[in-house]
Amino acid sequence: MATVAPAGSSFHKRLQSLSAEWSRGPGGVTMNIYPGTQGGELQIVRRMRVGQIQGAALTSVGLGQIDRSVTALQFMPLMFRDWDDVDRVRERLRPELERRLLAAGYVAMFWADAGWVRYFSKTPIRSVRDLKPLRVYASSGDPDSIEMMKSYYTPVVLEPDQILLGLRNGMIDALPVPAFLANFNQVAAYAPYMLDLNWAPITGALVVTDRAWKQFDAGTRDWLRESSGRAGDEMRRAARAEDEAAVQAMKDKHGLKVVALSAEAESEFRSEVARLYPRIRGTLVPEPMFDAAVATLKAGGQPAK
Repeated sequence: MATVAPAGSSFHKRLQSLSAEWSRGPGGVTMNIYPGTQGGELQIVRRMRVGQIQGAALTSVGLGQIDRSVTALQFMPLMFRDWDDVDRVRERLRPELERRLLAAGYVAMFWADAGWVRYFSKTPIRSVRDLKPLRVYASSGDPDSIEMMKSYYTPVVLEPDQILLGLRNGMIDALPVPAFLANFNQVAAYAPYMLDLNWAPITGALVVTDRAWKQFDAGTRDWLRESSGRAGDEMRRAARAEDEAAVQAMKDKHGLKVVALSAEAESEFRSEVARLYPRIRGTLVPEPMFDAAVATLKAGGQPAK
């Protein structure tokens, strides 16, 4: 199993706990975890396709390389305002997403999230205009997304392990990243301002290749699904609590300054990003999934648990 999460990070430790539980269950399944050593998510997906690894914990960036529909959970900036929105859409789309992943040769073991993407920067971002002149880190995984962001800043493509170097040497001025990862990597020491705006949730899943899954008997499969479901619930709870705790930790350790937007500035951000939705629909997110997510959010109601 591979993950881009660094060794020793909270997510890595939670995977280790799941591994220990799997080993105690039927079949004594052993999960060997490779944290932060198998390249970015594109490389990890390629390694699964050729059989070098049998599973991975991927965000929607990596899952989108398997089936594009998963991007509806992450590639719609400012569409989700809180975790209730995320839960509601995920549970609405989940059966279809899992069907599509299985058709592509992957079994989803659990769904998780890892906090909200927020912008950390060297200078405060108080309006859309403040973002425009910045050079901002971008992942190599999605050229269409990078092209769209050129309307708002200069994206600079780097591998994840180059982020701190890029901040130090001036290659980038800002980066969108969840707080737990910013805290783990001490991003605030180089980018001491955080825009207090939930840009997009980091969502993903633990997937196993169908080839590996078919090696287990029915009893073992049932155990793996049951234990993974419990682990996913716990990981979501823990990650959401950690997201806020990480912000406070960076305030205490590195003097992080949280930049709150005025109501007018937030409205401007939302209006500007909403102009991208017609381009996102059918490009970054398949039309049926985009429409289903929007309809679910408009319908409201209590989130599915």
